[in-house]
Amino acid sequence: MSQQYLNHQLECPYCLTIRLRIPADAGPDTRIVCDDCGEFLGVWDDLLTDFEKQGGNNGVFRLDKGRIRRIE
Repeated sequence: MSQQYLNHQLECPYCLTIRLRIPADAGPDTRIVCDDCGEFLGVWDDLLTDFEKQGGNNGVFRLDKGRIRRIE
């Protein structure tokens, strides 16, 4: 059973959006920042691991070309 919502680790604690600035060549230790306010959110490996634990592409969200989209 998939969860209805992400647990807010991917949500920016500063501006409350889920807009990550993910470089095309992101590696496990790449620093990821909020695309709206520029604040540091975590390293790519930790954020991707959290996303996958919450259903990843099989849950209510899909990671597509560096963007997390809600599946309607």
